[in-house]
Amino acid sequence: MRKGHMAKIYSAQWMEDARNSAGLTQSELADRIGLSQDKISNVKRGVRKLSSDEATRISEVTGYPLPGHINPLDVLGYIGAGAVVYPIDDGDPLYSLNIEYPLPPGTVGAIVRGDSMFPIFEDGDLVAYSGETVLPEDMIGETCIVQVTDGRMLIKTIRRGSLPGLYTLTSYNAPDIVDVSLDWARSFYSRISRRVWRKFVR
Repeated sequence: MRKGHMAKIYSAQWMEDARNSAGLTQSELADRIGLSQDKISNVKRGVRKLSSDEATRISEVTGYPLPGHINPLDVLGYIGAGAVVYPIDDGDPLYSLNIEYPLPPGTVGAIVRGDSMFPIFEDGDLVAYSGETVLPEDMIGETCIVQVTDGRMLIKTIRRGSLPGLYTLTSYNAPDIVDVSLDWARSFYSRISRRVWRKFVR
């Protein structure tokens, strides 16, 4: 984050940094937060200021942090993205972080192992995800943290399998894992680069 954003939380530059970080056009950003493109353009030109609610919606849509918004995040272990990883999300966390990020209550973290989800997730990246489990059937088409019935804990996109109760797990650059049973799924929230997250360790 560029110097000076702490004093200008809702500045035009902050909005542009957030928009560019998500790869959105002005029109796309406006549509996602319920504003007209003219209003977004006027913020960029300095004609109007962002309200607190508008800035919060931009942060939620883009995943770009609101400066000064601190959330605690416990890193519980590792998550497989090609590498075989088994859960260790009990006991003391590996790390505790203070994240300048809007995260839902109960969010936890894990470190990616493997490169099957590259270029979206790299080995060593940190992923933040829900601490609450949901049914895999409710997350079809979503990238999630899942636990396979054999104990593996992975980050994959869930697809339907060939039979009810079976699922195919897809990656960006690795073969599908076909027709497996899942114990649970958890919603993926955000990724923090391996080059960045260790700066937040406390």
